[in-house]
Amino acid sequence: MRKLSTYLFLVLISMSAYGQTETEILSTANNLIANKKYESAFKMLQNFDPKNEKPDIVLLKVGIAINYFVTSMEHQLFAFKDLEKTEDIMDYRGKQGSFGMYTFPANEILEKLIKKYPSNYKLYKGLGDFYYDALQRYQGSWLKPDSVLSGLIVKNYLIAINHQLEDDAVYYKVGLEILTQKKYKESIPYFVESIKLKNDNADAHYNLAYAYLFCNDRGNALKQAVDSYEMYRDKDNKGDAARMVAQIYSEQKDIKNAIDYYEKANSLGAGNYYNLRPLLGLYAATSNTKTTETLNAFYNLDPENPTIYNDLGDIYYENSKTNELIEFYLSKLSQNEKDKKICGNLHFYLGQLYMNTDKKTAKEHFLKAKTIFSGIYNSDNDVFKAIDEVLK
Repeated sequence: MRKLSTYLFLVLISMSAYGQTETEILSTANNLIANKKYESAFKMLQNFDPKNEKPDIVLLKVGIAINYFVTSMEHQLFAFKDLEKTEDIMDYRGKQGSFGMYTFPANEILEKLIKKYPSNYKLYKGLGDFYYDALQRYQGSWLKPDSVLSGLIVKNYLIAINHQLEDDAVYYKVGLEILTQKKYKESIPYFVESIKLKNDNADAHYNLAYAYLFCNDRGNALKQAVDSYEMYRDKDNKGDAARMVAQIYSEQKDIKNAIDYYEKANSLGAGNYYNLRPLLGLYAATSNTKTTETLNAFYNLDPENPTIYNDLGDIYYENSKTNELIEFYLSKLSQNEKDKKICGNLHFYLGQLYMNTDKKTAKEHFLKAKTIFSGIYNSDNDVFKAIDEVLK
């Protein structure tokens, strides 16, 4: 009976739409949205304004379309569903099912309304909202190129801002789009205004830090990055923020705090190349007791990848500790005797490390690497050219 009574309620709501004023329709539709009856709300608005001629009705439709769709096709065709109070739209989004489908090219509708009502600045904000959502969901694959979309977002939001329709989200989105255009200095005021209106938006603090960093303002960048780290709850975002804080401290030669925040980042995302490489560099520079452990962790990320060996060579050469790396590689040789590719890499990079101090031993390792690689790679592989050039 509960489902039947809900159905009858929605039928009565739909029937009562006829004869209601626009204000009453908007109020009823908002009540339906609050109760998660998204399709019923959209259908009521559609029935009341089928030609999309009423700005406030259209704007509420746009809000439903970008926030509560189940399926979107190019953000021109939308599927909606009425949910129970305990359900969430993400339970259905992108999944197969029987849903009501509605054609609603919001950008075209809003642009047409703007021509008719150029002084209704809410329409510009609504169009900015729609374009921003389309860019977030269809990056690189929507009806307009990303660069065009980004420009339209900024253009329409700035009109809204200039007519006192701004909020923290509008300022943030404008800042973000300007930032993605690499206009770092120009983006800063918008993030600052967004934070003034809503101080607990971790993304705003993080992106403001990023903008300051590219403007060589390390002091402000550090403050904002620390704020974002403290505010984030998601592990990945918190780890990114910790890494930014660590990078800034490292650039300021504050090694202690740099290590502290790289360790925080690594604890949130263990095994991340972008945490382990700088952390190993700092450990090696300070002879930290965790150096060997971190060296193993970094090497084990991908012992078949030349990037790992090149990074290790750079780190240990910069810190005048190539002998320690040689000992490490020799120990790995005995541990990986059956893995030809790893053994070949180890001999090749041992040859590089011995080049300046013991050419005879370097030659032995290069020759062993060449023998091993000949059983793995084709003769035209660049590694043989490199080895032959060194042997000359």
